Amino acid sequence: MVDDGVEDAEFLYPYYRLQEEGYKVVVVASRAKATYKGKHGVPIRSELSAKDVNVDEYDAVIILGGRAPDRMRINKDLVRIV
Repeated sequence: MVDDGVEDAEFLYPYYRLQEEGYKVVVVASRAKATYKGKHGVPIRSELSAKDVNVDEYDAVIILGGRAPDRMRINKDLVRIV
């Protein structure tokens, strides 16, 4: 789950490591197909909006650090996933 201000390394490292291990990684945010900006400027593109997520189809949720969690906690669709 992403929003503006995520800690870039906390997104990039698990994103690529999980893919290397064969997992399909889906980037979820409040808006689908939107570009968010990491704390240090890395652009991160969401694939799905939180309202479109069926939690039964996923094995894990990663909540990133930085300033993003403070924004994400006020979005009921993002909170529902957790």
